[in-house]
Amino acid sequence: MGAFSVSLRLVRVAVLAFAVLLSTGKFSDAVDLIISHPFPARHVQHRLMLEPLKKELEAKSKGRIKVTIHPGGALAPAPAHYENVVAGAFDIGWTLQGYTPGRFPLSGVVELPFLWSSAQEATRVFWQMFEELPPVQNEYRDVKVLATWTHDLGQLYTTSKPVRALEDLRGLKIRAPGPVQVSMLRALGAVPVTMPAGEIYDALERGVVDGLVIGLSAIKGFRLDQLVKHATLANSYVAAMIVAMNQQSYKKLPTEDRALLDSLTGRRMALLGAKNYDDEADDGMGALKKANANIYQLAPAEMDKWKKATSQVTTEWIKEMESKGRPGKQVHDKLLSLIGKK
Repeated sequence: MGAFSVSLRLVRVAVLAFAVLLSTGKFSDAVDLIISHPFPARHVQHRLMLEPLKKELEAKSKGRIKVTIHPGGALAPAPAHYENVVAGAFDIGWTLQGYTPGRFPLSGVVELPFLWSSAQEATRVFWQMFEELPPVQNEYRDVKVLATWTHDLGQLYTTSKPVRALEDLRGLKIRAPGPVQVSMLRALGAVPVTMPAGEIYDALERGVVDGLVIGLSAIKGFRLDQLVKHATLANSYVAAMIVAMNQQSYKKLPTEDRALLDSLTGRRMALLGAKNYDDEADDGMGALKKANANIYQLAPAEMDKWKKATSQVTTEWIKEMESKGRPGKQVHDKLLSLIGKK
């Protein structure tokens, strides 16, 4: 009887302790985070950004945080990734702003043609604009931004017809990643076709498009060296990318874990993403050379023609922003003031 009483008391103590833990929210220190993205696991940012982030979060939290990464669009197609983060279908998502047309109009300023010398330069400027301009910040009000950066300089690739001059582009169906590149390609005389990067290989193979614009960093990750026969180096644009976190997922993190996540993301993560792309661009060039693709550097005089042909893209972008009550000129002026500054 005495042993039974002791056991009963222990059970009561355990139940009371369990109730206290539930009421204080300290029942479990474990945090499970799900990261999703539509790119292959061999992609440079999966390997050199997200996997290291997972390892650091798990190690520095002493196992409190567990991270699972789902690549390849396993949880959602590319165009739906941002909205899935907002809705909380997963905690963190990596995607392109251009995959959700109309959602980030002012952010498109960084994608205007012929502005940049590298992803790192574009990212440094874009991150500063994000930090300093409330109208740009407002475009991301539904999420916690962990990082936003750009890929390396966009080049032009074709499967059969080489492009050496503006006239060669006329009528070619060229894949575009987002609305700004659609305007750029149209100004150059091409027929833009929008699609996520994951659909490019199949579209090229089936002849749905004649070519594409994308950074050299994508050549190996998307196996484009198997299909691309001609590369025209024009350094024409960059595309913005974002790693966003569901607001409630972020707020639910314990204070120390939130501080840990903050220390590993932000500007640090943005610049890492840009550097990864610039470094991977060299590997992409190597892959094209190994595949015996014809690589052509656009001549300076021809480059001037391309810049002149696309100058209207910037003018029209500012006009469109202003017509919709957005400070397009202010944002563009800010961007120009930051280019070239360290």
